[in-house]
Amino acid sequence: MLGLVVVLVLGVVGWFQLRDRINDQGVAAAGACVEGESGLAVAADPDIAPQLQTLADHFMETAPVIRDQCVSVTVTAVASDTVRDALSAGPDGPWDAAALGPRPALWIPSSSHSVKQVSATGVISGEARPVATSPVVLAVRTAFANAPGTPAIDWKDLPSLQTGRDSLAALGLPGWGSLGMALPVGPGAESTEMAVEAVAAAVTGSSTGPVTEEQARSAPVTSALTGLALGYEAASSGPKPATTREALTALAEQGDPATSDIHAVAATEQQVYQALRDAPGADITTSMPKGPTPVADHPAAVLAGPSVDETQSRAAAQFAEFVRRPEQAQVLADAGFRVEGLARPDDTTLAFPGFQSTLVPADAPAAAELMHVIRNPITPRTSTVLLDVSSSMGEREGTATRLANTTAALAAHVDRAPDSSNLGLWEYSTTLDGSRPYTTVVATGPLSAGGFTEGTRRQALDARLAKATPATGTSTYTSLEAAYKSAVDGYTPGLTNSVLLVTDGANDDSVARADLLAAIAAASSTSKPVRIDVVTIGENSDLNTLQALADRTGGSLEKVASSDGAALPTAISKLLS
Repeated sequence: MLGLVVVLVLGVVGWFQLRDRINDQGVAAAGACVEGESGLAVAADPDIAPQLQTLADHFMETAPVIRDQCVSVTVTAVASDTVRDALSAGPDGPWDAAALGPRPALWIPSSSHSVKQVSATGVISGEARPVATSPVVLAVRTAFANAPGTPAIDWKDLPSLQTGRDSLAALGLPGWGSLGMALPVGPGAESTEMAVEAVAAAVTGSSTGPVTEEQARSAPVTSALTGLALGYEAASSGPKPATTREALTALAEQGDPATSDIHAVAATEQQVYQALRDAPGADITTSMPKGPTPVADHPAAVLAGPSVDETQSRAAAQFAEFVRRPEQAQVLADAGFRVEGLARPDDTTLAFPGFQSTLVPADAPAAAELMHVIRNPITPRTSTVLLDVSSSMGEREGTATRLANTTAALAAHVDRAPDSSNLGLWEYSTTLDGSRPYTTVVATGPLSAGGFTEGTRRQALDARLAKATPATGTSTYTSLEAAYKSAVDGYTPGLTNSVLLVTDGANDDSVARADLLAAIAAASSTSKPVRIDVVTIGENSDLNTLQALADRTGGSLEKVASSDGAALPTAISKLLS
């Protein structure tokens, strides 16, 4: 009986040994990479790339095998907006490996803000889920953060503080003047884009966004962003930081805040944390404006396309899940990112405060509109538009008449112009106002001024432009002389003053070229310089005369072949900006 028990025990032990040997052989076979090796290329925002490389090393220590291929991971630090633009060429579009590293199967940008702006389809596979977050805040000097009025600042307050319409003294900062908020727009300045969206959302009264394309083009938004951009341009005449990191360095290195060019930088909380680690003791901290907060959520986007095979796609998803595990994500939390359930770093004085709501990122067209204003702000000026409404302007070009195309282009500029601009509209033909060939449709003055049937001057201009109709012949010389004299009489000191003539034909009144040139010379004043700018559409036999007028008054002439297309709006925007 004892012998039978021994036999049974030896049999059981032998079975387990055989099973373990079979398992070991299976693992060995899998680990032998029978299908070879596969490399997972990861493109990551520079803010998170170092931590992802550390986690990639941890991941490879587990000897990952997917579809019988051993997987290695390479992380390349590259600006989110740079990758975004490259991916927008499509899944099989060109990729500059020398500048961007190997074409990735996994992209971890700063924010979903970038993911939403990839315009091409078929580039991203599935949903891009966050791996770590960091809210966009204002990096400021500690004196700013500690001022009594600072906690009450809303995103929508920033433009008026930037332009000096609201004083920093009211916040408890006497002698500081206007807010010097840096607006870097080079590659690696995605925080600026997200902050701009927060300002736009606050101006429109949106609770959490996203800002729509219509809102992005609206007068309140464009006026606010123009003030923000022009205030930054006026803050310093010297070189300006191109990236968020450069702006943070400049903020930290400046001396007395009251005489500094930069008082604030839109940055992620993690960027500020890292800046303080790089420069211990720097006099900077964070301030979180009220309103929906933009958040850099660092989503893991698995990419698709001819260059991404099944193994790489699975490896991308598996690595992303590995990064999210709490024991791995602690690497991110220790670097200043927010990871749910994990503690904040204990080596900083930053508060890591909570916030009420997260701003939903805008889509690509809306975001592009917002940044177009920041990159191309319209300088406030005083301009009288002298619009030719002769019969030739009624000719059709494209889907509308020449006049309709022109008024649409003018209205688009009116809508984008800042409230601090003064604009007016005159129309001219042969007999438009009794004995005069011209009429003052909307007198030149501040766009924000009220007292019009339509509401503000901006609204009156939009309404009157929409009603413009072709009349009879062209009486350019008489009308231009009158408009110029009126502009000199109504000169606004401190701004560029101009008359913008938009015409499509030669003058047919009785005034001679020499008489017009003499009249303009007599009306001009060195103390009240008014330039004559001209947009001429199609062929115009008066081109030499109009060019001479522009040259003698310091203006410019833009000739466009047709009112249909982008050339006319571009010319008008150029001469009124």
